[in-house]
Amino acid sequence: MSAATSTRAGAPGVRQPSLWLLTTTMTRAAQGRLRLVLSVATALALGAVGLVVRLRADAGVGVADEQVATLVATLVLTLYAPLLSLVQAAGVVGDLRDDGTLVYLWLRPVARWRLAVAATLAVLVRSAPLAVVAAVVLAASAGAGWGVVVAAGYAALMACVGYAGLFAFLGLAVRRALVLGLVYVLVWEGVVAAFAALPARLAVSTYSSSLLAHLGGTPVPSQGVGLGWAWAGPLLLAAVAVLAAQRRLVRGEVA
Repeated sequence: MSAATSTRAGAPGVRQPSLWLLTTTMTRAAQGRLRLVLSVATALALGAVGLVVRLRADAGVGVADEQVATLVATLVLTLYAPLLSLVQAAGVVGDLRDDGTLVYLWLRPVARWRLAVAATLAVLVRSAPLAVVAAVVLAASAGAGWGVVVAAGYAALMACVGYAGLFAFLGLAVRRALVLGLVYVLVWEGVVAAFAALPARLAVSTYSSSLLAHLGGTPVPSQGVGLGWAWAGPLLLAAVAVLAAQRRLVRGEVA
């Protein structure tokens, strides 16, 4: 696409499709029933894990909220939520690219920021409900108090906000987004961010785990952040990713 065309796409006076329409189009066009079935099955399996932990605990003592929070942070916030978002991003952007829908939208007179935001929202719509359900069901089935259960839901939602932005950007920027996303989740967040403060600030799980701890009244992780940053971190990471995706759509090519 030429610079003139990309400029004209966001020019004043050109009627732009609403974000709702773009997001709905991207969400519905994405295929992958198998992905959905596996995601739901995993969410139910996490609930079963929580039930097993509860049944194996001392009947008179139960499972401490701190233990449940650690379980949710490990299984949902650092594994299920990012992998779910990554898979859904691969579906939203990858399927749209394969069937030509992404190219069609790219060639239309649509402001590039709208496409970037719509892709992020589409990933969020397809991942957040399942992640929230998985976190809540895991915490409740493990016997946590209502404070931790509610905190788990909020933390999972904010985790998906951050991951939706990052992985939507990867899907729009490169073709091997799934591989790079796995490297980010398993290597950067799983290993590097656990040992240094600066890499931890670039990990979505740092903010979601901290939010879970603050809202649930459990100890904050060693690389954790304050409550304000726990809320703002995923939003800021998603915003930066959207801006990067918009820049990529203006300068790059979709094929």
